[in-house]
Amino acid sequence: MWNQEKQERLDTRRVREAQGIQSETERAELSALFAELNAEEAEALRPAIERMQHQHTDLLAEKKSLQAEVGQLERIVNTQEQLLAESRAYLLGLRTKRTALAEDYRRITGRELVMSH
Repeated sequence: MWNQEKQERLDTRRVREAQGIQSETERAELSALFAELNAEEAEALRPAIERMQHQHTDLLAEKKSLQAEVGQLERIVNTQEQLLAESRAYLLGLRTKRTALAEDYRRITGRELVMSH
């Protein structure tokens, strides 16, 4: 377990390293202290990393679900747009037929056809 004594030894070894007066034994100890510190930090971070990995997995699953939903909604929107275009075309056809009937009526009777709504 990391403690104040190890931290002081680490600090001393780092100062001697920076000064360029470190022995081979001190260099080896510095490496060992860093390795121990890294191992303890990795162990301390493990639960957070595992939570993040689970969260990442959950988010990927949610993304996949939302993408499927988007695909279904796009299909609905496309169908509605198609229905609207067909409705407009049908209405235009009805108006054209009504105009043609009104013109036939005027040609035959000489009067305007009054359309009821």
